[in-house]
Amino acid sequence: MSHQNFNSCSAHVTHERPAHPPALAEWDHMKTLEEALSHLLGRVNHMPTTERIGLSEAHQRVLASAIQSPIDVPGFDNSAMDGYACRLDAEGIPLPVSQRIAAGDAPSPLAPDSVARIFTGAPLPEGAQAVVMQERTTIQDDGRVVLSGPIELGQFIRRTAGDLSRGQALFPVGHLLQSADVALLASVGLSVLEVFRPLRVGVFSSGDELRQPGSALAPGQIYDSNRPMIMSLVRALGAQASDLGCLPDALETTRAALREAGQAHDVLITCGGVSVGEEDHMKAAVSAEGALDLWKIMLRPGRPFAFGRVRDATFIGLPGNPVSAWVTFALLVRPYLLRASGQQRVEPESLLLESGFDWPHPDARREFLRGWIDASGRLAHHPRQDSQVLSSICESRGLIEIPPGQPVCRGDRLRYIPFTALLSRG
Repeated sequence: MSHQNFNSCSAHVTHERPAHPPALAEWDHMKTLEEALSHLLGRVNHMPTTERIGLSEAHQRVLASAIQSPIDVPGFDNSAMDGYACRLDAEGIPLPVSQRIAAGDAPSPLAPDSVARIFTGAPLPEGAQAVVMQERTTIQDDGRVVLSGPIELGQFIRRTAGDLSRGQALFPVGHLLQSADVALLASVGLSVLEVFRPLRVGVFSSGDELRQPGSALAPGQIYDSNRPMIMSLVRALGAQASDLGCLPDALETTRAALREAGQAHDVLITCGGVSVGEEDHMKAAVSAEGALDLWKIMLRPGRPFAFGRVRDATFIGLPGNPVSAWVTFALLVRPYLLRASGQQRVEPESLLLESGFDWPHPDARREFLRGWIDASGRLAHHPRQDSQVLSSICESRGLIEIPPGQPVCRGDRLRYIPFTALLSRG
């Protein structure tokens, strides 16, 4: 992910280091966002299984086989206007109407010294060289038609294969089908498509302090908000999300649940309990049932991230703070799930916009602020950027990227990723 070069703001900004900068050795062992993403995408070493579906079910599905057009579109020369099909020498001469051609008709060859009444989409009769729109004609009392010129060869004629030609490549493997794509496939007569099956993703939480919405809270307990959030994010990507519930703080119970889930899912996702340096039963359970890598990522909010395997499933452990979990999912898990679903395009669309604020004391990590585009077209950030303030996402419209260690001045151009790009399949 690239970023712009920014002014130092040295004329009016005092540079300060973070209040508690991490030790140099700690940063040395951190992964950049690019390194983490490259590692994740590099671990997608197989595509999901495929299935054949009807065209009516194809919207937002990923193609498992490349598609070429089996026919020409249009398949015949046809009229682009309501009017008269004619030869080039018909200008200004009263001519009889030899036939009437509507869409779906099979016309006869154009008779000599005549015109054919023709309607939009109707096939052109053999011998016709142009179509004159009806607004440029005069009909005499005897029914003959006078065409106003000039008449040019091929005017208002849609030629055979003017849109698509037989054998033309339409969509590659890994293409995410949109509404217009479905219409295009229908226009070439395809009714059944081979697509990848949706990814099976199991989502669970863990911790005795968590209670489910609708139940009463005891002192020291909190509601489990991350699991429903992650499940909704997974479903927005077209995957099947299974609610695996909340696991207690018990090693053997957790191991048993992981074993069962790992056999029935492609990916397992949890939040919290796997931070680098923690002693936690989740790390021990995942390690015992598969393999686990613990990363620190130069990302704020975020940083702790776990990646590994449980039986046949990929395991992903997100930070426990809700904003950190949301941002880490958007920037790392989303592209991984899309690629594992067979989709090739995984980078979210972004904009370069002017900052409407100063950010004089950047973090050593790359920051992603919650914010929006203001009425002037500049970027504005939410006043609260704490990683536990979930309302800051609800009240924002996108992420604003602050490069690591780089002060930002009002007017500098920053990368902005709308939530609409991070919450969809692209």
